[in-house]
Amino acid sequence: MLTVPIYQLKNELSRFIEAVEAGEEVAITRRGQEVARLVPSPGAPQPNRAQAIREARRAFAKVPRFEEREISREGRKW
Repeated sequence: MLTVPIYQLKNELSRFIEAVEAGEEVAITRRGQEVARLVPSPGAPQPNRAQAIREARRAFAKVPRFEEREISREGRKW
């Protein structure tokens, strides 16, 4: 669960709404005391995090490996 003071929530509301859409709960505080919570709607579909991780691993498996030292030895060619 994320905890955020009201002033920060006002400045970055869209960021915290995206976190709630992703399934996070956000506790809103005033002077260090929790006054409210943003929670995902019960009817909203919950993301399957395990499936998302598997898909990301599959996508990154296709990225070719490279050696940083080889790249720096070649130098800039542009």
